[in-house]
Amino acid sequence: MKNHLSVLSIWYNNFMLKKIKDIHYKELFLYGFYMSYIVLTTIATVVDFWINNHLDALVDCISVVIASLAFWYYLRTKKHELASILLFWIASGVILLFIVKNEFDIGIIFTLLIPMVAFILLSTKKVIIHVGIYFVLLGFIFAYGYVVFDTHPLLYEVKHMSAYIIAMLFVIAFGIFYHIAIEQSYQELELANRQKTFLLKEIHHRVKNNLNIIASILGLQKLESPSEEVHALIDQNRLRLESIAMAHEILYRCDNLAHIDFKTYIEKLSAHILRTESHGAGICMEIDISPLELSIEKMIQFGLMVNEMMTNSIKYAFPNNEGTIRISLKKENDVYRFIYADNGKGLEEPLAQHGFGQSLIEMSVEQLDGVLLIENRNGLQYTIVLKGLDDEDINR
Repeated sequence: MKNHLSVLSIWYNNFMLKKIKDIHYKELFLYGFYMSYIVLTTIATVVDFWINNHLDALVDCISVVIASLAFWYYLRTKKHELASILLFWIASGVILLFIVKNEFDIGIIFTLLIPMVAFILLSTKKVIIHVGIYFVLLGFIFAYGYVVFDTHPLLYEVKHMSAYIIAMLFVIAFGIFYHIAIEQSYQELELANRQKTFLLKEIHHRVKNNLNIIASILGLQKLESPSEEVHALIDQNRLRLESIAMAHEILYRCDNLAHIDFKTYIEKLSAHILRTESHGAGICMEIDISPLELSIEKMIQFGLMVNEMMTNSIKYAFPNNEGTIRISLKKENDVYRFIYADNGKGLEEPLAQHGFGQSLIEMSVEQLDGVLLIENRNGLQYTIVLKGLDDEDINR
């Protein structure tokens, strides 16, 4: 049972919450109104049929079919305004029809709810047009009631009619307040969010450009020294800067400015390192990474580690310039297991003699709150067990 609940929780977090976050609030309201109307009217259809109220059941059934077709059409075309108008008039038609058929019984109270659908879903111009037509039709229905009935507890008792009119005026006033205040506030907030998103993207773009400029300056400095050792150090530092710049580039190009997709980043980084370092060597990449998104701080730590591991493999692991590098990330219970492995010749000297690159890997593992294990059999393998990738940094 616990496993089933866990699976449902993961599905809800992965799909439902992510989709809801990406939906405009008016679309969310439209989804809710359609689903509520279809479900509740279907229940009303069953109840009416059960109590032998066949005519009402037929009307309800027809309206469910029409609403379902309208909703299906909306899902295919995404024509929000048309779908909103259809829903408004489907619900209005059924309720107005039931008012006449059931001789102004308690169901008339639902006439107060219909304008709210229009106020929430439609633009100001459409609200004026459709709500205006709705109240004209409602006025004709009340006039019909006065013609047909000589006495009626709603139509002819002042306290009932005045209560109904006051409630309707309250609904209209609330709808106008919503449209003027809440709608305008939301639009201003949405504009401010777009501006902030633009500025954040611009910052990431400029950081990326500045890092690339520094990397280019380092490249120019190679010309000042004939030493191959100096050239190698400069190239290593250029790749480190480029791995950081790549994280900012991904954030600049995607909609999510808080997290970076792990697989996308590792694929781009590894391809860049291969192009830069392997010079056409026959080195293959195998990448197997579970869905995961991390903050830019943690992604940069991974980038620095992968950069050091790959450059070492390309330079020292494959004497014949042929081999395979494997990178994987899997979740096991409450921890993530990151594995980097090559099938090269492995280490030929004690690990303690390795210098800055190994120190950088160990420092990055410490920053990520991980545990590092190095195996030197059938090639070199780094295994990092990570406990620091908690829910605050993961957009599941």
